[in-house]
Amino acid sequence: MQFSGEHGIRIRHDSDLFIDACGVKGKNIIVSHAHSDHAKITSANNYFMSRETASLLHLNGKEKVKEVPFGKKFEVNGFEVSMYNSGHILGAAQLKVCNGKEVVATTDFKLQKSILLEPAEILHGDVLLMESTFGLPEYIFPERQLVYEDMIKWVNSQLALKRFVVLGGYATGKAQELTKVVNEFLNETPLVHKRVFEQNKAYESNGVRLGSFIELNHNLDEADILILPPHFISDDLLHAVSLQSGRKVSCAIATGWRGSKFKTFPLSDHADFRQLLGYVKESEPKMVLTHHGFDRELAKSIQKKLGVPAKSLQDSNQKTLQEFLS
Repeated sequence: MQFSGEHGIRIRHDSDLFIDACGVKGKNIIVSHAHSDHAKITSANNYFMSRETASLLHLNGKEKVKEVPFGKKFEVNGFEVSMYNSGHILGAAQLKVCNGKEVVATTDFKLQKSILLEPAEILHGDVLLMESTFGLPEYIFPERQLVYEDMIKWVNSQLALKRFVVLGGYATGKAQELTKVVNEFLNETPLVHKRVFEQNKAYESNGVRLGSFIELNHNLDEADILILPPHFISDDLLHAVSLQSGRKVSCAIATGWRGSKFKTFPLSDHADFRQLLGYVKESEPKMVLTHHGFDRELAKSIQKKLGVPAKSLQDSNQKTLQEFLS
């Protein structure tokens, strides 16, 4: 088997298996989840994904989309593949790939239980292809319930000051979690951006109850909290919200990243450094290939702390891998 990070993840053994690929045509591609950096859908390819992912991408029933349930084995280009919950967002899948050797591709995952999702199941294989978005020791996230409690306390304090609250979270995944938190712990009905509204409805169509929410449409007077995708949030936007609502505005972003000019809550849909090492330790692979984010740094940490051979996918030497797996 050979591995590369070309056009997403590419596994080669007589034929090619593409995961979250872009820039290729006429291929069978597995899509791990519905975030746009992983799901590059064109009419030139055939796609395999979970039903929930197809729903979030508004692709249910499309001719070139094959919906596969978790745990069911299916064949792609001579590879036996099965999908399992990754805990990242609704429908997000880890992959187990078999073709002589067993390869596990975590894709984006987390091991924390959230108010909406169960944590990722830890899979076992000869080779572990693992994401490394937060692959530095400084990225250790608090327990999720503690983050919820801090967020609730802060929002309540702002509402007590008669302020209008804006919460930022990715339209697919994070915004649904925020909608649920606002309903369940604050007993508030939030306004949500059109894109968030659409994805909230997709979650609900898959049996996930979020509570009540209202689509934003020149109606700031109908609620005290607004949920927006973070790329819309700016000083100018918040000023406009303040003018239209007639109130001062307080803003916070739900993200694992640091450095935002606004208040942040470390609510991430990715594994932190401790979870990444924990997955490797429990999975017990013979080799780890890291990709995305701090891949080289994480590979070094895995070797040093766990004694497991590891390298970045972008640095992997095909001859060395073939020798290792033979």
